[in-house]
Amino acid sequence: MTKLPIGGRLALLTTVSVMGALSVMSSSVFAEESGRQIEEVIVTAERREASIQDTSISITAFTGEMLDDFGIRNQEDLQNFVPATTIQPYDATVRGVGRNFRALGGDPGVATYMNGVYSEDLLTATAATFWDVERVEVLRGPQGTLYGRNAVGGAINILYKQPSQEFDYAVKGIVGNFGTAEYYGMINGSIIEDKLSARVNFSVRDRDGVIEEIGDGSDLDGLGTTNVAAQFRFTPTDTLAFDVRFNKMEIDRDFGGANGGGLVVLNEDGQGFRNTTNAVAGYRAIDTTNTDPANFGSNSWYDTSQPIVNFIDPGTGVNVQAQHNRLGVDLAEFAGFQNAAASLDGFGVTSPESAARYNDCVFSGSISGDDVCGATNGLNREEFNQQGVQFAMTWDATENLEIKYIYGYNKLSYQRTTDDDNTASQFIDRQFYVNHEAVYDSHELQAFWDISENLSVTSGIFFYDALIDQRGDFYSSVGEDRFINPYQDNTGLVGFPFTVDAFVVSLLPGIISAGNPAGVPASTVNGVMPTLHSARTLCEDPATRKAQCEVNYASKNPAPNENNNLHLGVWGGDDGTNPDLDVAHGINSLGSDLLYHTRSEREAFAAYTQGVWDINDTFTLTVGIRYASDKFVAQENLFRYSEIAPAFLPAFGLSIFSYNQINGGVVPDATAPGGWRGTEKAINGGIPVALSVYRAFKRKDTETTGRINLDWNVTDNALLYLSATSGYRSGGNNLVFFSATPDYDPEELLAYEFGYKLQLLDNSLQVNGSFYYYDYENIHTVATEVPPPLVVGGSPGTTTSVLAAPGAEIWGIEAEALWLASDRWTIGGNFSYTPSEYTEDFFIADIAGFTTPKSLFPDANKLVQNIKGNKILQVPELKYTAFASYAMPLPGGSNLELFGVYSWIDEVYYSPFESEAEKADSYDRTDIRATWTSAAGNWIVSGFVNNIFDDIGVLQVVREGEGEFYRHSAGTTTPRLYGLEVTYSLGQ
Repeated sequence: MTKLPIGGRLALLTTVSVMGALSVMSSSVFAEESGRQIEEVIVTAERREASIQDTSISITAFTGEMLDDFGIRNQEDLQNFVPATTIQPYDATVRGVGRNFRALGGDPGVATYMNGVYSEDLLTATAATFWDVERVEVLRGPQGTLYGRNAVGGAINILYKQPSQEFDYAVKGIVGNFGTAEYYGMINGSIIEDKLSARVNFSVRDRDGVIEEIGDGSDLDGLGTTNVAAQFRFTPTDTLAFDVRFNKMEIDRDFGGANGGGLVVLNEDGQGFRNTTNAVAGYRAIDTTNTDPANFGSNSWYDTSQPIVNFIDPGTGVNVQAQHNRLGVDLAEFAGFQNAAASLDGFGVTSPESAARYNDCVFSGSISGDDVCGATNGLNREEFNQQGVQFAMTWDATENLEIKYIYGYNKLSYQRTTDDDNTASQFIDRQFYVNHEAVYDSHELQAFWDISENLSVTSGIFFYDALIDQRGDFYSSVGEDRFINPYQDNTGLVGFPFTVDAFVVSLLPGIISAGNPAGVPASTVNGVMPTLHSARTLCEDPATRKAQCEVNYASKNPAPNENNNLHLGVWGGDDGTNPDLDVAHGINSLGSDLLYHTRSEREAFAAYTQGVWDINDTFTLTVGIRYASDKFVAQENLFRYSEIAPAFLPAFGLSIFSYNQINGGVVPDATAPGGWRGTEKAINGGIPVALSVYRAFKRKDTETTGRINLDWNVTDNALLYLSATSGYRSGGNNLVFFSATPDYDPEELLAYEFGYKLQLLDNSLQVNGSFYYYDYENIHTVATEVPPPLVVGGSPGTTTSVLAAPGAEIWGIEAEALWLASDRWTIGGNFSYTPSEYTEDFFIADIAGFTTPKSLFPDANKLVQNIKGNKILQVPELKYTAFASYAMPLPGGSNLELFGVYSWIDEVYYSPFESEAEKADSYDRTDIRATWTSAAGNWIVSGFVNNIFDDIGVLQVVREGEGEFYRHSAGTTTPRLYGLEVTYSLGQ
């Protein structure tokens, strides 16, 4: 579909601007005519109810009515109305502080609270939309001294409408494009007069996928959410109240993401198209004079039918001429990875028509909603089951003392299947299934004490326990023989190198050094097929227990070949009959090439107190302190298919090519270059093996943080404040990565802020803003490190880890405004400017840089870059939103309101190297909405169009390494949505 011309956009924006200008020019007249004043918004940002204008914290709050008026139903909508904030489905980032990785073993940077109960899972709080919500508060900056859980970046508070004694009910329905059908309901009333009230609500959300599937299956990224909640409020006396809320939520939908990111491919091999010709990854340096077909097996042989790719050696600056590796001919250390995009129409066959279809789904530039597409095997699915309880007891012990106890329980099960190769190939396939089960318990006891008329104290203690089991399974859904069946060695060296004799043992160090990323002592090798938990089983048996089995052994012995308790053995295949090659409570898969299981438990304690002293009518001093302790215990188990580089082959006069000739990995074919064609039996990394790894960890972090703040009430309508606040996020372990550095230290943040809150023009204009500076240490960042050289020999390897970048600075400006310009006009908006920079040396390897492939430049030290001076990940420097509404009274007392909003988010980088390939361009969004309200207020009908111009923004970029052809894929924003919304309520 053709997008509206730019003139149409300019016309719309000009209209909004003129509206604002006319309102500014006539402000005094409008103010006099309207007499409207901005309604006071009460928040609980400081755990007690107070006006947002009297709260010296940067906070954006939305009442339930505002959420409806603005059409805010999800995180993507919400982020447009909050300065310096970006929200993904599972995480949020505030002022550049959040979680730039999805990994186990750590904390979110922004805490989420539901009715005062902490949740480390944002999806639990927001997937059911904001139906029947009293208020949403987004707090920016560290919130440690009044919150039990760490909130280094900020907090999102969601408070649901409480039951009341009055009978009331409401229903709402939404229909729209993409098959949108959403239904909501609520009923409220008294059970026992003046004592017990109840409120029940539900939501059902369905929508077809918005990303076109070019393979088999339904379109992707749909909705399928059901949520039911019941709340009760019991007030046996005037001084005692009990509030409890139960909810159950289920999600079942066609998932629109992939492993760690999205399905939308941005580029591959640094190009705007898929690699559909090369069966295996990696490059080999060539000699352009070496063209004799007799030398075909030579690694430097020049295939004149294939293009030459030029690279610059990062160490010497010398130009290197290269060509892609050949299936079954050249050594390629990618643990058996093969290119599914080169096998779309048969093994090793992709037609020009299929290649063109896939290349139409590569988006290296701007993306239109009509074009966005992806490819899977039709298995992408997301299932989520969650049950939660939020309980609070409030007791007014005396006129000056209130005691409150809060209990939270949250149990969830999350299952997801995603296509890891971004294709629908029926010949080469890799699916990723993950099963995540968690139980969270929290207890918090608070005391609110008004010591005198000008001194009040809030204190609390907090206990938290989080038990998490996560299991992952990378498997083939198309029955690949190489993963389902045992490896068949037809070379006459059957069993080699697993025959334990003196000669083999003498060769093992050389055999192992290249093929296993961690290195393997010869003593670990035997002829038994390892399984997911076999390494752990060996640790549990006193007869086979080794030093590597000890808790924190990996932390104390960081050399990569020393920190793993590893069980290595023959590749026996996964035909579905071995239960320990399936994840617990998960699917029964065939052909698994990688399995993992992590289990962790976090026990946290915090004690906090904050005092507020009204020095006089003008100045107020706030001082707070918090002590936090985090105990973390974890284990990780890994099973994987690998290929041991056959360093022994020269001793037998063999190469990987000659080995495949004997073993059927390559066969004669006169039509193929050099007269040989690779087959399904080909190996490129070496002899297939299976390995199992087990590691155990425990750690404890403690920290004391504080806050000091001075308020200056310049007038009754003007507040200035100056604060210094320290924040903390506990350290963690690099679970699943099996990295050489298994631990990372706590983050620490010192924030300075000057803020203002103004009410002007007889409270028809409200302007809030702040200036802030962050001194940020130990920033948790996903990166690739280069550990020390392997003891068993070979060049340094690399491991992916969450590392602590030593230092960064963030400073910013943000402002929000709301103006009731006249009886009919309301104008508002927000703005934020957030520059950020890594300020200290931080050396990490860029192994996913397509200009320096590791197959050509194996010394990872040459790939190391210092990211000092670069921007912090995922922080848009500039972000702004403007909105306006116009109310039109209609005959009979009904009302029509027209609403429009424009938002813009700056470009961000998804790697610390500031590479263009990992940059998400800036994007904007324009929404319009028309709402008719009946004279009685009980009927509300809205028509809406979100993302009028159908522009797609990139929310997350995942960078794959050389084994997956440097593919970059993305999660994306939602295309144009339009529809009709009807609400009927009794109590309006």
